[in-house]
Formats: sequence, structure tokens, C-alpha cells
Amino acid sequence: MASPDSNHGKIVLVSGINGYIASAIGLDLLKKGYTLRGTSRSSHSADALLRGAYKDHVDRVQMISVPDMTIPGAFDEAVKDVTAIIHTASPIDFSLQTWSHFVPIAVAGAAGILLSAHQHAGPQLSAFVLTSSVAAVNDPSQPSRAFSEADWNTYSAPRARELGAQAPPGLLYQVSKVEAERALWAFRDEYRPSFSVSAVNPGVVIGPPVQPPLTASALNETLRPIWSVFSGADNAIPPAIGSASYIDVRDVAAIHVWCAEHPAESNGQRYLMANGRGTPQAAADILRKAYPHRKEIPVGEPGSDYVAGTYDWLKDRQSFDSGKAKRALGKEFILYDKSVLDTAKVMERYL
Repeated sequence: MASPDSNHGKIVLVSGINGYIASAIGLDLLKKGYTLRGTSRSSHSADALLRGAYKDHVDRVQMISVPDMTIPGAFDEAVKDVTAIIHTASPIDFSLQTWSHFVPIAVAGAAGILLSAHQHAGPQLSAFVLTSSVAAVNDPSQPSRAFSEADWNTYSAPRARELGAQAPPGLLYQVSKVEAERALWAFRDEYRPSFSVSAVNPGVVIGPPVQPPLTASALNETLRPIWSVFSGADNAIPPAIGSASYIDVRDVAAIHVWCAEHPAESNGQRYLMANGRGTPQAAADILRKAYPHRKEIPVGEPGSDYVAGTYDWLKDRQSFDSGKAKRALGKEFILYDKSVLDTAKVMERYL
């Protein structure tokens, strides 16, 4: 593992720096002594990070505005002189409803920063890491299959085309993640860049945000079921997101940084990040025990639809093999109960 001193002067670019995952990656990099160059759509959208989570490292933080990442050359300046690039930003807005608003935009964002890296970063660039998704791996039509990095979601795109204008945003999101990652590997095959190329495929990312938003309504989409349970706002157990495959944001940040620091080992690799089945019912059971005074937490059906204590995969549900990422990091992932409780501690401010 590189020491903070050995990383002095090395710049790592993280796109979409004010995002939930990206901000955690950025903090890890700063603690390791890197200079962090972050991009965001607005020059002021990362101000909260500079005043908060990054305040002890502001001398090593550079912020660059990239209002529209789909424009050719949008990242030409941002990539110059960087040692590694971690592309987390995705120009996706769930208020959008059509294939043309989702898929080409996601592909253009990934392809654009890759081309900028190839043409303008310089010879010191050693690694490019893409934040993909478990949605690019799993097949929703196979609800009880075990998946690995060798698998691809080949269901969602044909299904979305079949549905046409009736395709729901969630399905189009899945297609966008598949196609954006395919663009990554197509680029590698065509250009054979001197830098390594890898992808991280996380499940439902939970865990404490490094920079909590001002209001609960601004929480990341994947944290909202936990907030719904903790606050009792909906007076019911909300539905799980996708297959309920969970992973802590701290582990997701760690594997991104590992890929950037180990270009020889990570080159050409995908890393599934899913630690088991973590459902809103499990979150409710965990939170009722930890906060017995909060009678607002819904009861639901305690103990149902998950494995208490281990939060392991159920035999009749989808599962994901994250052994490669665990071996790379040399540790087990954070368990669901700790993720939920650490998240709830941050959420106490909203009660």
C-alpha cells in the first residue's frame, strides 16, 4: 500500500465529486496523500465538501466545472497531468423517460472521458476506473441465479426496445449501465491504451455519506429505504431496491482506490461488489432493536426474507460472487447491520 508521502504531488481525477460514492472515494484519496481533482456540473456544487469532509485537505483539492460531460472534449483540461482517473459521474436523471435521454447520454459520458484521457492526460496516467453497476451483470429474468463478473445483463436492452415508449426509467437505467460499461471495453479493444482499464460493479450502495446533505429529501436514492424505515415516514416497510444486494460505500470507495493503485492487477478486470441480501425489513429489525424508543419504525414481518446475523444470500434468490474484490482488498466487507446503524447515526440529524 502506498504511503501518504509517496503519493505527494500525484493527482487523481474523480468525476462527479459531489456524488455519494465519489465523495467517499475522494476522502480516501486525500487521506492517502493524493491531490484530488474533482469535477462537477457547477463550480459551487462541491462547496459543502470543501467546508465539511475535505476541510482538512483543501490545499490538495482542485475543483473543475464540467457542465455537460457529453460534449466532445468536455474533460480535455481536467485529465491533464493526472495519475489516475475514477469516473463515477453519470449524466442520468430519473425524471427522464426515454431511451434517447438515458442510453446515448450515458455512453457519451463514458466514451468522452476515455478519449480525453487517451489524447490529453499524458504518459503518467496509469489507471482508469469506471463505476459501473451490478445492473450491468445480473439478468432480471433469472431471479434465482448466481452471478459473477463473467456475466452480462443481456435482458434489459431487448426488453426496453420491446416496450418502446412504455419502458420504465428503472429498466432504461439498467440499459444505460450496460451500454456505458460496454463502451469502456470497446474503447480498450480499439485503442489499446497505455493505462489500465477496470470496472467496479456495486449492488445497492448504503452506509454513511461523508458529507450528509442538508435535508433527508436530498439523500442518495439507495439510502432512502433506510430513511423511510428509520423515520417511519411511510408507516410501512418499503420495497427493496432491485435484488436487495447490498454493499457499504466505504468498501466501494476502497476497491476504486485499489484499482487505481494496482493498475497491473486490475487491468481488464471487473469487480462485483455485493455482500449479501440486505432488505428494508432487515433494516427495520436492526433499527427497532437499536432505537427501542422510536415507535415510528414499522414492524412489518420481523425476520422474514433475509438471513439474520449474516445477511447471506437466499437459496431461491439472485446472488453475486464478490470473492475477487475481497481478495484484492484482503478483507471481508462491512456487514449490513453495521452499515445500517452507521447510516442511521448520520440520519439522526434529520429526525
